[in-house]
Amino acid sequence: MKKLWAILLVLASIPFFTLGILFLIAAIGAPSRALVGLALIGIGLILLITGVRWLRRLAAVAPDVLKTEAVNLAQRLGGELTVAQLRAEYRISQELAQRILDELVRENAARVERREERTVYVFAGLRPSMVEKVCPYCGTELPVRSNLRKCPNCGAQLELTKT
Repeated sequence: MKKLWAILLVLASIPFFTLGILFLIAAIGAPSRALVGLALIGIGLILLITGVRWLRRLAAVAPDVLKTEAVNLAQRLGGELTVAQLRAEYRISQELAQRILDELVRENAARVERREERTVYVFAGLRPSMVEKVCPYCGTELPVRSNLRKCPNCGAQLELTKT
């Protein structure tokens, strides 16, 4: 319904622009009509800008677009996202943000974790991973930059593991 009103605003700007241009053309013969023509063009411009902004906002908060943007936001935030963060970023209602994140959970793109008094949606594929050299026998962890290939404690071959 909101989209219909936005389209009607854009369409309503057309007659104002047309009449404004006609009055400006007629102002060649009678300069007093120039002010009316400019006023009509101004009204048409206001209607057009309002309608276009409204349509752009409606397109930005469409559920499919919001799901994509939620994943992008989670990627920027290290693979985790809350309803409050999604609401703040896109200025949407609590219900819409909750619905978008619940749909992402149903699609197995995210999972829900309860932390203290808040709910965090974790996107496992977006979390940063670190590589470490680990000894499979004694558990010694070494930085990847080290040139060692064998554990300095037990002599076993070091393995690269992602965390």
